[in-house]
Amino acid sequence: WGSRAPGARGPVPLAPPTTESAASSVVVVDADYDAALGLRGGATAVASGKITFAEVQEALRTWCDGVIEIGQVYTEGGDYRAVAIEMIEHTYAFNLDLGRGNQVLFKPTKAYEHPLRSTFDEAVSYFAGAGKYSEDKGFAIQPWSKIRFDIHGVFITNDSATAMGHYMFTDANTGLEARVEYTFQYVRGPDGRLKIVLHHSSMPYTPH
Repeated sequence: WGSRAPGARGPVPLAPPTTESAASSVVVVDADYDAALGLRGGATAVASGKITFAEVQEALRTWCDGVIEIGQVYTEGGDYRAVAIEMIEHTYAFNLDLGRGNQVLFKPTKAYEHPLRSTFDEAVSYFAGAGKYSEDKGFAIQPWSKIRFDIHGVFITNDSATAMGHYMFTDANTGLEARVEYTFQYVRGPDGRLKIVLHHSSMPYTPH
């Protein structure tokens, strides 16, 4: 578990990962949080070697913070599309050479006509809207004021890590929370940061 005083900035302190915490960790990211890897210019040491559970947690928090940041800038009347582009470049592996025949696999939550995506422009369209597909209204410009996530489990190999769990999005306008299921797979980029190569997100099944 991580916690910080109200109004404090910077990364949420994390307990050392354990078998128990890997299956039960819940992190809250709100509109005051600046990710440790920093869309706002924060520096971080270049990591190498096998991916760790703590790095997976940090990558998830960074993604959540990026989604919130896009919505904040949109609400303030700023260039939210530029922020979305920066967030996607920062967190996804679209700009990496993944090897012949490999590509980023992106299945977003709110996509019906084009649910399976694999390009940078398709991702920007989804998060910022008014892009490649008319169905995209801009997921990140909802906007969201808080995102909580839990990690159900991780699968880590020598060169990749996969995490599965739930994230809960709080609507900044209504305060209502939406619960979504996710799977992320990461590889380490040349700068040492984790990059998303697979992102599957969907609403929970509702039995009739």
